[in-house]
Amino acid sequence: MTRPQFRRIPLLLTLLLLAAACGSDTSVTPPDPNDPPPWGPPDGAQLVWPLANVDEPDADSISFPYGPRALPSRYDFHAGIDLPASPGTPVYSVLPGRVVLVSNWDGSSTGPGNAVLVAHSGDRSTSYLHLRQIEVQEGDSLQVGERLGTVGQTGASTPHLHLGYFVGLPRDTRVRDERLSRNPLELLAHDDPDAPTGEFTETQVLLSVPLQAMTIRSIALSGSGDSRTLDYYDIVVRGAQPRDDQMQNGVHIDAGRPDAGWFELRLRPTTFIPDRVTITDIFGDTIADLSR
Repeated sequence: MTRPQFRRIPLLLTLLLLAAACGSDTSVTPPDPNDPPPWGPPDGAQLVWPLANVDEPDADSISFPYGPRALPSRYDFHAGIDLPASPGTPVYSVLPGRVVLVSNWDGSSTGPGNAVLVAHSGDRSTSYLHLRQIEVQEGDSLQVGERLGTVGQTGASTPHLHLGYFVGLPRDTRVRDERLSRNPLELLAHDDPDAPTGEFTETQVLLSVPLQAMTIRSIALSGSGDSRTLDYYDIVVRGAQPRDDQMQNGVHIDAGRPDAGWFELRLRPTTFIPDRVTITDIFGDTIADLSR
């Protein structure tokens, strides 16, 4: 079954926007889990995947999804999706918009590398990181599917495009505030993935999660009269370093490397042994309800 590209649901956000001034430390509130996310393109606009430049489901391959991730030497919480491609592959704007920020790599540091931030209507923005070449300037207006650069590995160890999606960035911002990031699959057309599966051990639960269409929003664990919930948008809103802490809301998180289209999440609450896990996706649907 293919997810519709958008659903006409009112935009109900509880985000407190950053002050327009660069470098503000204004707090940010994650979206209320009872509020539906702004699924699909703003105002029903056409959109495309950024490499294939088509609106077909799963048109680009995902090597690392949004959320917990295992890198070769560390764990982190990934605030976007990585799309592997050969250097020089064209990169296209997923929606019509205006280029509000162009960042040039310093030639040595790790991080976003050459990057472009595009503001769209409906309070949405997208970012394109690790580019080899940037082919737009700040202030340029882009149509959907208009070329903005090429895939590279600036600031990264392998060639790929990191696509970020944001709701609530001020239109005159000059920062990519990942506290306001959302899973880009809220936008991009994709087929419904296989449901996560789970295995309970003596102290933890091992989840096998599909890689290509990873749509998890929250994971609720319960047992022995106690419970904890991991909400991905609550985690990301904490900021760059706190979100990378493997201990979140009393649950230790570990992630395995992707393998054959799946990856493993290992979740261990610190105060109880989990007997049940309920997983909800970014569309508000329960996609798995597992018991010991």
